[in-house]
Amino acid sequence: MILIKNGRVIDPKTGFDQVADVLIQDKKIIRIAKDLEEEDAEIIDASNLIVAPGLIDIHVHFREPGQTHKETIHTGALSAARGGFTTVVMMANTKPILSSPEVLAETLKLANEEKIHIKSVASITKDFDGQHLTDFDTLLAAGAVGFSDDGIPLSDSGVLHEALKKAKKTDSLLSIHEEDPNLVDTLGINEGEVAHQCGLTGATKVAEYSMIARDAMLALDTQARLHIQHLSAGESVDVVRFAQKMGAKVSAEVTPQHFSLTEQAVLEIGTNAKLNPPLRQTKDIAKILEGLKDNTIV
Repeated sequence: MILIKNGRVIDPKTGFDQVADVLIQDKKIIRIAKDLEEEDAEIIDASNLIVAPGLIDIHVHFREPGQTHKETIHTGALSAARGGFTTVVMMANTKPILSSPEVLAETLKLANEEKIHIKSVASITKDFDGQHLTDFDTLLAAGAVGFSDDGIPLSDSGVLHEALKKAKKTDSLLSIHEEDPNLVDTLGINEGEVAHQCGLTGATKVAEYSMIARDAMLALDTQARLHIQHLSAGESVDVVRFAQKMGAKVSAEVTPQHFSLTEQAVLEIGTNAKLNPPLRQTKDIAKILEGLKDNTIV
């Protein structure tokens, strides 16, 4: 048995939030209460710490195979565990790209050696070419939990429409990066006053929300599940909410930096504040927070 003592126990599902002890037997919680005692239990002192269900990150880059100078599955798993994340979903932008069942299976074999739960998507198109769809059935059989071309926008609406139809048929989820490359000049910085101060033309917000609008309607037409990665613009929240009300099976995510920092950070800390999608403005943060509160963004 394991007895976790004196931690702030938080259970979002039940609303429980107080300092208490947690008793675990055979990897299952059997009791939560104050001042628990259990003879021969392993004691973990969680004073000044939070005890909560493991966090889940559905968008991580562990870079293995092929880019281990940036990250490995092992170092990524250690970092996730350190931050309280017990389940993560890897993106497919490795070298080689996770477009074949063989490469995916080998990657997941490495992932299964870690102490956290590591899942992975496979690519929507072969080697991110944006044109030729991968074999969803064989990739799902190899362990894929969904499909994504990660940071490569699917500019061809016909290709995405076909992918959504395959996703509907296989009951799988597509996760996409929304950014029309024809409406972007310099990546990493919002088009506006700050970009102009830097002598640049940046990434417009319409590049994001126009593609979300298009793709949400394709999702509505096919009734397939579509997930919008790391939205950043206030208008994007409005579009997602509108599509959901119409009956589209669309979900969305946002990163902490996109609801806590604005484009002004570029002037304050320089290139470390250049992101894709870029940091936006205060009015965008306000709409993103509204979206989080009303569950438009989950």
